[in-house]
Amino acid sequence: MLRIINISDLVATAFFLLLIIIGCNAKQIDYTITVEAGTFDRQESVVTFYFPYEVPQGMYQMESESGEFIDLQVNDNNQGTFILDSLTAESIKSYHFIQEPVVLSPQVTSHPGENIVTFKGNGKNILSYYYNENNPPATLGSEYKRGGYIHPVYSPKGVILTNHLNSDGHSHHYGIWSAWTKTHFQGRTPDFWNVDALTGRVDHVDSVYADWSGSVYAGFRGLNYFIDLSSSDSVIALNEEWEVTIYRPLQEDNYYVFDLKVTQTANSHNKLVLPKYRYGGIGFRGHSEWSNSENVTFLTSSGHARDGHTKRARWCHIGGYINNKLAGITIMGSPDNFRHPQPMRIHPEEPFFNFAPTQLGEFSIEPGSPYISRYRYVTYDGEVDPEELNRIWNDFAYPPNVTVIAAD
Repeated sequence: MLRIINISDLVATAFFLLLIIIGCNAKQIDYTITVEAGTFDRQESVVTFYFPYEVPQGMYQMESESGEFIDLQVNDNNQGTFILDSLTAESIKSYHFIQEPVVLSPQVTSHPGENIVTFKGNGKNILSYYYNENNPPATLGSEYKRGGYIHPVYSPKGVILTNHLNSDGHSHHYGIWSAWTKTHFQGRTPDFWNVDALTGRVDHVDSVYADWSGSVYAGFRGLNYFIDLSSSDSVIALNEEWEVTIYRPLQEDNYYVFDLKVTQTANSHNKLVLPKYRYGGIGFRGHSEWSNSENVTFLTSSGHARDGHTKRARWCHIGGYINNKLAGITIMGSPDNFRHPQPMRIHPEEPFFNFAPTQLGEFSIEPGSPYISRYRYVTYDGEVDPEELNRIWNDFAYPPNVTVIAAD
């Protein structure tokens, strides 16, 4: 028998089903979040994970099985981040999470100024970022004007660890910055590192197009251009995005920790070739007092000092006395980085450090294939503790495993 279907009834039914689907998606979902320590003891470890369903960006809290509450921060990409207090190796801990935003006082905050934005933890300076042009001294030319780099970086007790625009030498060093030295591009050889050569430079574009504060972390995203000046017309060779995440102070304010992720993409169908060279990439310039070699020490994860130059390592410490105060910083490379563990450029006399993958030979940044570098920076006061640095690197390289289960 032929059955006649009423189209209006179909539309009504479909609309009703749509309302049910929307209602299901909009309701708050309870989650069980289980953390596995793995093979390492964990202590105030940064933990990240993704929710299976959309959770609005904001601040939340989770409750442990023992009734303790812990802050959880969710970003615009459905990623949750919290600080795991402690968990012994091979142990697990579970939390209950209800999708209800809470009002929490941010422990890490951003404070914009005229040309820098400063990030503070518990009211104390952690680092500043030049989102606008710097102001070089009169002894330096206009080629040293730029933004898109970090300076100063502070120890937990407020000691400034970085230096920039040093007119006595290496004026092109900018605290923590990114540039390539020896390159081939469109048949030319722009040098983006030594700006006084006037063949290349790095300029900020939208040097903070997003920034945030929070009770777990603060941070920002910004854009730079690698500009080839060796052509008759300036040409953009690379687009570069910085994403910096600054965590709340750890271990009773004994450590400041922040992560840097740099993504470089070819701006056109032309690749940027990076020949074998001893330095280039993301550099670090230490305080001017460390220019006196008696005031500074280097220590790598493989146990080398300045003789660690050209050797490969997971991390490198640079530290010493500044205004009679002992402080230091360690730069850690991610296992995801190209050619990890990367070889190092450790200057024989200056307080300069750089993970330099070009030491192992030529490579290229190809169109459609972003080049991504990830580093973790840890600052502290007093003597360096290699065991603690290994523990923090393990957290960075092999974070705890997280399982997220939504309630039925």
